[in-house]
Amino acid sequence: MLRNLKLVLASALAINLLAHAPVQAQTDTLSENESWSSFLPLLGDAARERGYELPLPFGLGFHVMHIWQDYEIKSLDLVIQGPMEIPLEGLQVSSAEGTAYSMDGRLDCWILPWLNVYGVLGYTSGQSKSQATVPASTLAALGLPLGYDLSFPFPLEYDGATYGGGATLAYGYKHLFGSIDYNYTETDLDIADSAIHAHVLTPRVGWFGELGSAYVGAMYQDVAQEFRGSLKFSIPGPFPLPPIPVDYAVDQKAVDPWNIIVGANLRLGRHVEFIIEGGFLGREQILTSLTYRF
Repeated sequence: MLRNLKLVLASALAINLLAHAPVQAQTDTLSENESWSSFLPLLGDAARERGYELPLPFGLGFHVMHIWQDYEIKSLDLVIQGPMEIPLEGLQVSSAEGTAYSMDGRLDCWILPWLNVYGVLGYTSGQSKSQATVPASTLAALGLPLGYDLSFPFPLEYDGATYGGGATLAYGYKHLFGSIDYNYTETDLDIADSAIHAHVLTPRVGWFGELGSAYVGAMYQDVAQEFRGSLKFSIPGPFPLPPIPVDYAVDQKAVDPWNIIVGANLRLGRHVEFIIEGGFLGREQILTSLTYRF
C-alpha cells in the first residue's frame, strides 16, 4: 500500500564512497602523513608504496533522496471498531503507489584501502494510496445488502527516524574502479506499531579522474513494510454514512527490487565531494549528497 519508502532509503537510501576506490596515482599528491587521521586505513602505507592514491579516511556527509516505487500488497486486514470488532473478509486491494523522501547524515571510515564502513541516522517521510474493494457478499453479511462491490481509496501518510549502517568493498586500477555496497536500515514510523526494514545491495563500475568520477550500476532493495494503525473511512455511495473507525494491518514488498543507476561525483579538492545519482527501470529515484572528508 505504499509505493515507496526510503528508504533509505533508505534507502534507501545508499551512496557509498564509490568514487574513492583506491586508484593508481598518476601524479604526486599531498602526503597523508600531514593529516592527523593518517593512521587509517590499515595497510595504507603498503598501498601507497605500490602507487595507489587513497582518500582521506573519515567522511561526514549529508544525503537527500526521493523515490517513486510500486509495492505489492502481501496482506491487508481491516477490522471495523465499535461495540463489537467486525473483520472485513474477502478484501481485494490494488498495488500501492507512493512517493518517499529521506534525508540522513552519514559518518564513514576507510578501515582498509578496499573496505569502508559507515553508520546512518536520518528521517524518512512518505505517502501512498491504493484502492480497496469490499465484496458485495461481505457487505450483505454485515447487514448492508447494497448489491454491488464497494471500492474506496486507502491512503496513508507516514514519517519516522531511520538508522542503520553498511560497508563498501572497492577497488581501482588506473582510471577504472568497481565497488559493491551493502547496507541495512530500519525506520520507526509514527503510525502505531509500524516499521520499514530495508536490505540494499549496490554494485557499481565507473571511470575516475582528477575532478571526480562517472559510473553505472544496479541497486537491489529487499524492503519489508509493516503498517499497523487506525483510520476513519468515509464510505462512498448513494447513501452517505458517517466515518467508520477501522483498524488496519498492511504488509507489502517492492514489486521491482532491482533498478539501474547512473551517477557522477565531483571532487572539490581533497576534502569536499558532491554526488548526484539517478535510478530508473522498475524504481525511480534521485539522490544528492555532499560529503566532507578529513
